[in-house]
Amino acid sequence: MKIDLDKSVNHRIAMIAVSLKRQVFRLIAENKLDITPDQWVILYYLWEEDGLPVGLIATKTRKDFANATRIIDKLVHQKYVEKRKSQTDSRVSHIYLLKRANDIKESIHKCWEESTEIAMKGIDEPEKLVLLNLLDRIENNVLAKNR
Repeated sequence: MKIDLDKSVNHRIAMIAVSLKRQVFRLIAENKLDITPDQWVILYYLWEEDGLPVGLIATKTRKDFANATRIIDKLVHQKYVEKRKSQTDSRVSHIYLLKRANDIKESIHKCWEESTEIAMKGIDEPEKLVLLNLLDRIENNVLAKNR
């Protein structure tokens, strides 16, 4: 069986993800921010709800626990967040934003918005909704198979 990667949905999604991440890296670097897209995603969820436990951050970001912990540890080292042990369960750490994270929030959001505008150029709202629906269905299929 011959595989045509250019017509492979999995391959195209993976390549677009790499290109989008590279684009966001470039925009962040142009704005002289010392953060990665993976770190931004974690900060995003903390900006929505500060003090999340590491396990929930891993779930929300769809990263394995070890990878989420590694990214969080870098954010701690860079003084964007701090870890605090749970008062009810010492095995659980909660992550809290520090001032430095809030100081870059607006700049990071602008980078993400610019990246989205570039990617969605020429795509109208109905097309965007169809795309998001298809991506949700693909993601659900993959997650259901991996449970």
